[in-house]
Amino acid sequence: MANGQNAGFQQDDRLQQLSENGIDCTVITVNGARIQGKIEAFDRFVIVVRTPASKQSLIYKHAVSTIVEGMGK
Repeated sequence: MANGQNAGFQQDDRLQQLSENGIDCTVITVNGARIQGKIEAFDRFVIVVRTPASKQSLIYKHAVSTIVEGMGK
């Protein structure tokens, strides 16, 4: 298995942990936008984040720079 494919599985494992445990996180996109909330669902291409205002944000994975545990400032 190539390293690129292996990294994808590690991402999914981490997203699964965040989702199952209802851990608050901040998703930072490549253009600097910060989406705070809980990972509600994800697949190969997108992540769905439920914000504290109970709204859903659909984020394409290719647009994600970083996912940080916690609701940082």
